Amino acid sequence: MVRVGLIGFGLSGRIFHAPFVMNDAEMDLVCVCTSQAEDVTAFAPEARVVSTAEAVFQADDIDLVVITTPNVLHFDQAKQALENGKHVLLEKPSVTSVNEIETLCTLAKQKGLVFCVYQNRRFDGDFLRLKALIAGGELGELKQLDSRFDRFRPLPQVRWREEPGVGAGIFWDLGPHLLDQMLCLFGKPDWVQASIDTLREGGQTADTFEVELGYGDKRIRLGHSSFEASGTRRFNARFTKGSWQCVGLDPQEEALRAGQMPWEKTFPSRAAEQSNKRFVLQNSGAVEMTQEEPTQGSYIEFYKQLRDAILCEKTVHKKQAPVSMSDVCQLVYGLCLAEESAKSGQRLPWNYVANI
Repeated sequence: MVRVGLIGFGLSGRIFHAPFVMNDAEMDLVCVCTSQAEDVTAFAPEARVVSTAEAVFQADDIDLVVITTPNVLHFDQAKQALENGKHVLLEKPSVTSVNEIETLCTLAKQKGLVFCVYQNRRFDGDFLRLKALIAGGELGELKQLDSRFDRFRPLPQVRWREEPGVGAGIFWDLGPHLLDQMLCLFGKPDWVQASIDTLREGGQTADTFEVELGYGDKRIRLGHSSFEASGTRRFNARFTKGSWQCVGLDPQEEALRAGQMPWEKTFPSRAAEQSNKRFVLQNSGAVEMTQEEPTQGSYIEFYKQLRDAILCEKTVHKKQAPVSMSDVCQLVYGLCLAEESAKSGQRLPWNYVANI
């Protein structure tokens, strides 16, 4: 059994973490650190509520600490948890400097603990389908890929992510999802070129970004706009024998926000389905279009892999966490490199080997 202490019960803790801990028969939500005691009691009546993160770090009945606080608190809280002998799951984007992420990974290795960053979008159905198309080769070789996560939020909102500060703004919010998926698919790129801008009137943080990655004879473009009112074309993948398009977002988040829990048989039915189309070049020279059934994603699988990694950490049959420490270091480096590119206006080479 993995006994879990959750720090924070806002959107992330309440929607993306608590339901999946409670869904897993080999995990127990023991403790939640929050000022919203009534919300916790209504959702998880058996979990005790504490008012300080230190109470979670020092608790004898906690194995895993899940940290969902604002980015500026991540490094200190993750470090304290590891120093107290706890496994750690840290919300993306983890931290905002390479030195900090390497420090946390090194500490976890020294203590024989699992340290992982929450990259649930590796388990989106659309990403799993794209991964299968690339591996299967039915559309030939991938040459160009657009991956976007657009929204229609033309006015700034009152929340910590849109207030000036380290790790604030939409780039550090959605950029980690988009870049992590590409690192997962293709590894390190040769170079990065980015623009990161504030376009909304009265905006105090970045609300728009475009990032291009160079992989030999492949080009990958990642982006976000706060002015897309028609919905998101999540992926547009162009291969040598056809292309594949996905419109709309994986439905798991929307279903969770609507109150549907992962243990319900119809999950995630309380959300709009994605629209996937495959275009394949025929021998006749014509291009045939097929409307695909959306692929089912599984955030449950993220927590299953994390749980197995923790339970097997001290055994000879070790299992990998869903996101490796090498991966989380590369991601933080890439995010910092993109910011540097945006500031300099230059294409920058990817020169990093994780020092852990």
